[in-house]
Amino acid sequence: MDRKLNWLKEAFSRDLRIMQQGQVVGGMHRDVLSRDVEAYLNSTRLRFDVTGFLIHSVNIHDLNAGNQIIGHIAFSFGKRAELKLTSGESYLWKRPNMLMREWDMIREAPDGSPEKELVSYDLTRQFFKEAGDISVNEDEQSTATVDIIILTGLFIRNYFQRRRRIAAGAIAATT
Repeated sequence: MDRKLNWLKEAFSRDLRIMQQGQVVGGMHRDVLSRDVEAYLNSTRLRFDVTGFLIHSVNIHDLNAGNQIIGHIAFSFGKRAELKLTSGESYLWKRPNMLMREWDMIREAPDGSPEKELVSYDLTRQFFKEAGDISVNEDEQSTATVDIIILTGLFIRNYFQRRRRIAAGAIAATT
């Protein structure tokens, strides 16, 4: 079964909304002085706990299960990331172009090879607000697991975008 969602982030906002058929079904929020992000989609509620100074690490906490760690995001050189759930499943975050207008969450086989594209994201508008589409292939996955993967894919993209803006600001400040 396929599911179609949309996402929207206003300019200068730390909030992102996720919609299905025009209704808000999820969102993400980051406080001003925090790197952590709280997110929800349907009944799934997560906290992305960002730690580290130069090399960041992210633990994913399930807020519905007493803040239990359910996964970890590992970042690699070249704007790559991997989601490892405590259930043993692994997903690769991949972008086919430098502009980050498209990106995917791909399930990995036990040997680490890409197995199946589960979630695809597109950036459809970018001026004073960013908006895009999310296409989900929910064949044999539970809805809760897919919601975790959807939220993680958006978190990773926003993480890289924020790091890009910080780096651009640092370069501009030195010139």
